[in-house]
Amino acid sequence: MKFDRRLRLRAAVSAVLAILLSFLVPVFVNRPDFTRAVHEYTRNPTAENEAIMERERSENRRIAWITHLEAAGVLFVLINLGWSVVVRLPRKKR
Repeated sequence: MKFDRRLRLRAAVSAVLAILLSFLVPVFVNRPDFTRAVHEYTRNPTAENEAIMERERSENRRIAWITHLEAAGVLFVLINLGWSVVVRLPRKKR
């Protein structure tokens, strides 16, 4: 019972840390379609170009969101691996 509670607490803490760290780091999405849409909108600001630019912007947000979630998953695994290695290290007696 105590081990189960400790394991759940460790998973929760590492999940919060992983999500926090992954969303603190900004993601740079370089897509030529978005660049082209912005360029076309600045040259000719019509409703059609604005709709195209908004669609490309939403695609960039979706890609950034997926990248953040993938980074959080990788960080979750790395934090748990590091935590389990540290727990198993022999401690020095005082």
